Amino acid sequence: MSDINKNQYSKISEDIDFLSSSLKKKSIPTKYLYDDIGSKLFEDICGTDEYYLTRTEKKILDKYSSDILNIANTKEFFELGSGSSKKTKVLILAALKKLGRLKYISFDISNKALNMSFSELKNISDNLDIDLIQGDFFNDLQNINKSNNNRMYLFLGSTIGNFNNNLAVKFLSNISKVMRNNDRLLIGIDMIKDKEVIKLAYNDKEGITEKFNKNILNVINKKYNLNFNKDNFVHDAIFNENQHQIEMYLKSKTNQLILLPNNEHIYLNEGDKILTEISRKFSDSTIKELFEKSYLKIVETFSDENNYFSMYLLETKYTDNLL
Repeated sequence: MSDINKNQYSKISEDIDFLSSSLKKKSIPTKYLYDDIGSKLFEDICGTDEYYLTRTEKKILDKYSSDILNIANTKEFFELGSGSSKKTKVLILAALKKLGRLKYISFDISNKALNMSFSELKNISDNLDIDLIQGDFFNDLQNINKSNNNRMYLFLGSTIGNFNNNLAVKFLSNISKVMRNNDRLLIGIDMIKDKEVIKLAYNDKEGITEKFNKNILNVINKKYNLNFNKDNFVHDAIFNENQHQIEMYLKSKTNQLILLPNNEHIYLNEGDKILTEISRKFSDSTIKELFEKSYLKIVETFSDENNYFSMYLLETKYTDNLL
């Protein structure tokens, strides 16, 4: 531990807000779930029977891709957090049919996810131009190049639900600021529904979500030379009805001591929990409030027959001369 310098220790303090054992609620930033291994595990989760989000969103795209493209009038896609791009492939095929040629830009924190995206799309058509950009939503988005074409930003999978309200507003505002007047944002949102349906989606019988959750410990061990033992934790995903959100925890199975630099440590009692992810579920009113605060305006809404999931096509309320 002694070889970690002061700057790196400061970075740990910034990244991991459970350094002090006095904190009642300990957590690890959700972004550490999505290393290369975590990104692959998440793709496996999307294929489970319980995880309704992916297949429901794909059904919406299957049904409404032509309508989305006609309204958006776009010639270029820029996808944030692309994953494998399997759902996006539906929209890309529709766009190629309509336009003849399309540029697709995949932006993701995980190099593995970018490679999966490229593998999924590379053989679709010679008329599909693919760019890959590795970056962080909050630190790198403002540095992306704008386009002379009408661009449609894509943020699918209800990933926005992983952010608390303040972070969600910050993130969407950042997108709104880089959008030009003729650009559009297509975002997928998971809606409030029966809590048992929601809970099952994060507690699959195959245990893939548990592997995904525990992998976060491998990531921070490697990054910061820590001594978390994933076998000392169990996956615990609950639905917080007051906040309308899934809360995913790692619960300690035993008393344990986690060593940190500069002779710091974390003491965990049996039953103590570390929050690794939230997944918020939205109502029409909370969605409209979120968009309003983010300087975004709803152009059109697309939903499935059960109203489990909605996709919103948005425009920026910023104008070019304000940027």
